[in-house]
Amino acid sequence: MVKNFRIISKDIKYKFLQLINEGNSYHLGGSASCLDLLTVLFFGGYINLKNKNRSPFILSKGHALGILYSIMLKQKIITKNKFNILKKKSLIGGQLDVFNMAKYVDWNSGSIGHSIGVCIGIAIANPQKKVWTIIGDAEIDEGSIWEALFFISEKKINNMIIIIDRNRISASSFIENKEVLDKQILNQLNVSVSKINGHNHQIIVNCYDKAIKNKRSSIIIASTVKGKGLGMAENSIEYSHAPLKENDLKKLIKNYE
Repeated sequence: MVKNFRIISKDIKYKFLQLINEGNSYHLGGSASCLDLLTVLFFGGYINLKNKNRSPFILSKGHALGILYSIMLKQKIITKNKFNILKKKSLIGGQLDVFNMAKYVDWNSGSIGHSIGVCIGIAIANPQKKVWTIIGDAEIDEGSIWEALFFISEKKINNMIIIIDRNRISASSFIENKEVLDKQILNQLNVSVSKINGHNHQIIVNCYDKAIKNKRSSIIIASTVKGKGLGMAENSIEYSHAPLKENDLKKLIKNYE
């Protein structure tokens, strides 16, 4: 299974680079950092986008939309022709403006810091389902995040799984030190907290399985590399959201071919 995840992950990265090469302006760094987390989530049996009764999911990291689209293309949920038509009509965007994919996406992201609060409502309405979201480590500074976390703890909301993409770089600065993530502050909440390698597929599987069985809500702090596998974009503030030069992009695409 781990070997298959590795192959799938590479193929998704290839599709993502193709979308970038075609002029889509998705963010490189934050997209690549959560790619393995999303690969396991959608190809490991945790969320089946084709199933109407699936577990709900919100990608709070809306700038990683290109990875979600690449997954949908690989799973043949959307064809490349349909994708191009929607793009031409400006019916899909670069920050999870998925106007024509409501049955696959539970909520549009945009302003950061709101997904956990929205997930709380979904979790209360669907107590029999686990509700998933992925947020960024810079995003956790938003006050709305903490209001939502306190609510989960105090009201004992027990069916949420919150994944924090800990890539240590915001849009404009390094955030190596993060007290709320590094000093056990989250452990004081009525939730289960795990720290994992966000690029090791087997570790991710084990953590997701544990979260599914947990009787409390889970927070997973996934240590990742911004721009993972994208050459000069790895651990780079410049390429957090800036495009690669054409020659560098084509070299990367050739490597994944």
